[in-house]
Amino acid sequence: MGEVFAGRYELLDPVAVGGMGTVWRIHDRADEQVKAAKILRQSDAATLLRFVREQSMRIDHPHVVTPQSWAGMDDRVLFTMPLVRGGSVATLMSEYGALPVRWIGMLLDQALQALEAVHAAGIVHRDIKPANLLLEPTRRGVPHLRVTDFGIAVPLDEPRMTHASMVIGSPGYMAPEQWHGADPDPRQDLYALGLVGLEMLTGQRPPANAGEPTLPELTGDAAHDGLVELLGRATREEVTARPASASQLRQELAALRLTAIPPAPDEEVSVRDHFEDGPVAQFPTQPFSMPTVTSASSAASSTAQTTLTPNGDAATAAVDASWPSQRNRPSGTRPETAARPALPGAEAIARRRSPLPGVLLIAFGLACLVAAVLVLLSI
Repeated sequence: MGEVFAGRYELLDPVAVGGMGTVWRIHDRADEQVKAAKILRQSDAATLLRFVREQSMRIDHPHVVTPQSWAGMDDRVLFTMPLVRGGSVATLMSEYGALPVRWIGMLLDQALQALEAVHAAGIVHRDIKPANLLLEPTRRGVPHLRVTDFGIAVPLDEPRMTHASMVIGSPGYMAPEQWHGADPDPRQDLYALGLVGLEMLTGQRPPANAGEPTLPELTGDAAHDGLVELLGRATREEVTARPASASQLRQELAALRLTAIPPAPDEEVSVRDHFEDGPVAQFPTQPFSMPTVTSASSAASSTAQTTLTPNGDAATAAVDASWPSQRNRPSGTRPETAARPALPGAEAIARRRSPLPGVLLIAFGLACLVAAVLVLLSI
């Protein structure tokens, strides 16, 4: 039996390990369900506030992962969410490389449905990337995408938890204005999703530097070329040149009729059940990896020096580096099988118990709350 968190949640397997938290597959003893849980360490007031904000963002939508319950123990906090068993768009691309146009159309449409609901709730996600677009295991059927990780999402009508001189997000997917500490804007999510679309189309991750991406060459295929032009508009450097809303971008996407394209005879794309087909600790990507926080004044230099991948975590780089290149392969085909490096084992991670006793935890929590109030008052 693994560690039992707060007397209720049995930690089964680690799904992802990030710089500020860990995602586990857990057994909830209260309802006997297997779920996913994010565990964070209360390292400072901002981390605690982000945890409270993320678990409080409950958007009821079929394409959004909604937090369910939470608990605290020692210097750690945990909240649960449904277990999405099909990996992520990042996982799918690591297995098949560039995806067929019709798959891209279906995935973008579902992501835009989620963003319609998120933006209608007055929230900007700010960390749209392949690893945060989870998939249900639908095999070769119609995919089912769910947006997750609202750790740095922000309500438009609430105070910001970072000063204007701070940049927060994942390198490679942040809109240019985010590098300069601009206020959150829903069109930043559209820019990021546009980059994800280009990555699905080409199989190549976007560079870490901000700006308008280099678009693929037009091929003469109406579906391909129409998608390239649409993604080019979504990733314009000037905010006002992008589609005004997720709804508008979705309408333009629907006009391309990508989902009506029949599957190619050699199409192999399939969203498998990762928790059924292999050990949890063998995932090659990190669906809930933590974003980067850096100073806007040093954004240019840190972009050149950072070791983070576009997924936002150095551990992801170590895992992904061992996988065969996805370049120069037909879209939707599987590469040769390679051994997947394992993340730290459940037993090893479960033994990392907190050194803080309960009395110190109370003092720490009070200090965090006081510091949080001071941070908000100083904004």
